[in-house]
Amino acid sequence: MTARPPLRGLPWLFIICFVLLAAAYGLLVPPFENLDEIEHFGAIRYVADTGRLPTHAIPEAETYYYRQEASQPPLYYIVSAGLVRLLGLRGDDFADFYRFNPRNACGPDAPNLYDNRAILYHNPNREAFPWRDTLLMLHTLRLWSTLLQTVTVATTFAIARLAFPRHRWAAPLATALVAFNPQFLLVASGVNNDNLVTPLSALGLYLLLRAWRDGLTLRRALGLGLLIGLAGLSKLSGWTLLGLAGLAALGLLLRAREGRRRIALLAALIPLTALLVAGWWFWRNLQLYGDLTALQPMLELVGRRGSPIYPLFELGLMFRSFWGQISCSFFPDGFYWLYIALTVLGLAGLAWGWRRLAAPERTMALFLGGWFGLILLSWVRWDMLTAAPGGRLLFPALPALAALLAVGLGSLGRHRVVVPLAVVMLALSAGWTAVRILPAFFAPPPRTSADAVHPSNPTNATFGDSIRLLGYDVALDGEQRTLDIGLFWQATSPIRDDYVLALQLVSAIPGDTTLRWNYNSWPGRGNYPTSAWLPDEVIVDRYHFLLPEADVATQAWDLQLALHVGEERERLPVFQDGIAAGDRLILTRQRVAGLSPSCPEEGRLSADVRFSDVIALTHAWIVPAPDGVNVHLCWQALGTMSTDYTVFVHLDEGAGAPLAAGDGPPLGGGFPTSLWQPGDVVLDTHHLPTAPVAGQRVTVGLYNFADGARLPATAAGQPVPDGAVAIWP
Repeated sequence: MTARPPLRGLPWLFIICFVLLAAAYGLLVPPFENLDEIEHFGAIRYVADTGRLPTHAIPEAETYYYRQEASQPPLYYIVSAGLVRLLGLRGDDFADFYRFNPRNACGPDAPNLYDNRAILYHNPNREAFPWRDTLLMLHTLRLWSTLLQTVTVATTFAIARLAFPRHRWAAPLATALVAFNPQFLLVASGVNNDNLVTPLSALGLYLLLRAWRDGLTLRRALGLGLLIGLAGLSKLSGWTLLGLAGLAALGLLLRAREGRRRIALLAALIPLTALLVAGWWFWRNLQLYGDLTALQPMLELVGRRGSPIYPLFELGLMFRSFWGQISCSFFPDGFYWLYIALTVLGLAGLAWGWRRLAAPERTMALFLGGWFGLILLSWVRWDMLTAAPGGRLLFPALPALAALLAVGLGSLGRHRVVVPLAVVMLALSAGWTAVRILPAFFAPPPRTSADAVHPSNPTNATFGDSIRLLGYDVALDGEQRTLDIGLFWQATSPIRDDYVLALQLVSAIPGDTTLRWNYNSWPGRGNYPTSAWLPDEVIVDRYHFLLPEADVATQAWDLQLALHVGEERERLPVFQDGIAAGDRLILTRQRVAGLSPSCPEEGRLSADVRFSDVIALTHAWIVPAPDGVNVHLCWQALGTMSTDYTVFVHLDEGAGAPLAAGDGPPLGGGFPTSLWQPGDVVLDTHHLPTAPVAGQRVTVGLYNFADGARLPATAAGQPVPDGAVAIWP
């Protein structure tokens, strides 16, 4: 059956969407936060400034910070540097932007996925448009990289249409799988030599497919040699295309019934042309380092490893970073389910529909699978040599994989439903990354004016002499362990230092310095350091935390706020309404669910003791102390209370004034009864300065400190006079 004409308008639509999305990614990702962008930019700047290629172990290597990229094949740097010089761009102020963020939280122990993931210090006010010097050069190179990758998007359509001509929906879906891959968009929006090797590899793959279908001609052989040489001169993985060309040439020879000699001669032209294009690079490496590929000096910088086990354990990392990853963090776990489903369904559909493919299409599918396999083996070899789990290293084979998955997905059902649905989901995911994920990682907090904010807790607190807290919002769910905080900051004058915001949950029990939770970051989750603040603007600094589980009892905790600076963490003094208030501000005191304390069975009361059916006293026991006795009490909340009751512990002889008293709020005020929730168990201790003797008794009860009114008490259902429950003798 003859296929209908291909959907010719879709490649242009996808290219337009791709360019717009990649441009958005380039605006959302702060300068030099894209993958290895600092080093690639440094290599380009070095070539543009000096007219020479970067070299290891020279003084300029530290100034330009190109590090391991001096070992990279130089075509991307040469072409990009030519563009820089043509446009008269300069990066002399690069050092102003090359400042590391000491609060960076790249590891897995950060308190929040989106917390402080920027590698460098950023001043959003300085980095905003219009750009100059280094920033103008950077954004120009980012756009240049995006334009290079449009070739990959367009070539993907051509590859899928060529390989599977009977499946008109395969080409648009394959193109969407490339154009709307968030990681591909991220790479294409940054300065990285992947942006040249990938389109060159795609063009080379397309030309190989043409040679397989229509025969190897002199023009195709020279074109393949040129593309392979250029790809290899962009990145070493580009030379893998030479292996695929060799397999294709072998297949052509075996398939040919005549003219084999001509095919062999034309095939020989491919590596010869490639070496003519790029051979000088190997000669230079041999002269400089005694190493054709210059890998040895690179490995000395990035570190070596040689076990074949590593790639097996890093397949998951490779898969996730193939679809979405910033420099120091993966995207939320739920993000990857779409791509897991597309990959599994696509491969399953390919196997399911294999027999329905025409014989030439099956050959093309094997060809594309072989190319992906070669790139995968190249990645395994590299990951064995050094830590390199990044899935973007497979991008030279992205068009091939996309074409295979597209055919497989379309084979699962009616393509009129499957293909549009897959395209829409891919586009939505790419858009969601731009709208939600990247801003969550990198966007500074909103800035506004003082009359535009209305905090639920207005305050007039000053930290040091230049930072005001106009107010705050706090929502702490102690049961679910979630904490939402909004801080409304204002700089009263320019700030020189970068102060660290410290939020802590500290035990409310007097004398107890236990930390339930501790958070330290530059404001704005690290994206708006205080030295970047503009005077008088109001910073709306919001946070959402899930408090970690901890082996501590359910009790009240003080949420404290402080600002500190330097290695000694010297805190700024706090002034409340102009009055010195120490070096921290208590925002709220809240209950946080934890463990129930253990009360000894021997201390259990024989009777059921209740106070107004809102509090039960379950245990009481007395322990001698050097200056009297300690009375331990186990309370259990039966309901909620709006009053903070005080506990009385009296030593008396049955009538008259008490001989000794140990009154006080539960836990010394560290867990007010108004915060108790039904089921809470509180282990409370009170001190009596005099030990009881025969004829005396110890009574316990609760009263309202404001008016002295005692809570009525019952024991075994019978009223207790004056609410004073005897616990001794």
